[in-house]
Amino acid sequence: MRLEKFKTGGYVKQSGFSAFNPSPIDVPWEWSDTSLNMLLERASGEIGGLNAFSELVPNIDIYIKMHIRTEANKSSKIEGTKTSIEEDLMRVEDVSPEKRDDHAEVQNYISALQHGIDRITKDDFPLCLRLIREMHEVLMQGVRGANKTPGEFRKTQNWIGGSMPSTAIYVPPNVPDMTAALSDFEKFLNNDNNNIPHLIKAAIAHYQFETIHPFLDGNGRIGRLIIPLYLLNKGVITKPCFYISDYFERNRELYYGALDKPRKNGDLRYWAEFFLNAAVDTAKSAKLKFSNAVKLVNELNEKASAVKGNIENIRAILNAFYIEPMLNIKEICAKTSLQQRTVSNIVNDMRFHGILTETTGFTRNKSFILQKYVDAFKINK
Repeated sequence: MRLEKFKTGGYVKQSGFSAFNPSPIDVPWEWSDTSLNMLLERASGEIGGLNAFSELVPNIDIYIKMHIRTEANKSSKIEGTKTSIEEDLMRVEDVSPEKRDDHAEVQNYISALQHGIDRITKDDFPLCLRLIREMHEVLMQGVRGANKTPGEFRKTQNWIGGSMPSTAIYVPPNVPDMTAALSDFEKFLNNDNNNIPHLIKAAIAHYQFETIHPFLDGNGRIGRLIIPLYLLNKGVITKPCFYISDYFERNRELYYGALDKPRKNGDLRYWAEFFLNAAVDTAKSAKLKFSNAVKLVNELNEKASAVKGNIENIRAILNAFYIEPMLNIKEICAKTSLQQRTVSNIVNDMRFHGILTETTGFTRNKSFILQKYVDAFKINK
């Protein structure tokens, strides 16, 4: 199938509206646009550089944990959540009541992503419909949409925009067509004989999943989770360190437009180009964030030599903050096995030296944040 001429599907008349039925994607693909090949080469090179960088960085898994938090914030923000990364780091009881639902959704996104990573890397489980349903169940547990059959594909018609299908911006396929499209989608993910570059395959897969829209809620977040998990499953990335939602969130209208354009005029090449540009930006941004984090950690470790106290205890407390950048005294004690008085004295001196910042303004039950470390993961360019 030629990418530039692919007929992405067609509308099927229902009772009072038309639903889009996507064409199968588990077919041989080709394209004649050499500029797409050049962009693909560039994106592959940037991701290769990210892989090499991630293998060289000491304790990269610690930094990836913070990187995942950033991804969760950005992907959830596309769906309308309004918490900052700092608020996502808080205990739920410290979050303002009007943002607790948003906070819970971000935490669920982190858990769903980690579930997918663990299944692929520890259980050697393929990216398939079963795993997608598992992640959806985690994503929707106890949050808005928890009543919309978490972990199950829809059995009724859904739609995007408008109050009913007849006034909707987009109506996904009806249930029988959805079931057929999902079967084809799963085959496409795991068909290693169609000789499609994995980045192009990830682009097509994300487009098709969003087009199918198989859940009653949470489709956008699950669709974005599929991208890094597919690349991890296929060995394109060697560590779970490639998260594209930040680019999508910064270019939200273009993102929606690029996804919608193929359904309107069959221009799947336009979406592939948008996706590859996002991949280039994402890989470059990830390298910069990790580089900034490594540089900052070295600076903080040097700065810690001026803090009063046993250097091993000081390092232990700093290491706890690299893993969880916002902690209170009790949490630090639990993570380091140090006595409360020892922790309090060291934390107070860390504040004096500008390493830690107190976040609550309370005289008791204070929380502290390693703000510069958090800021290192906010930089895009």
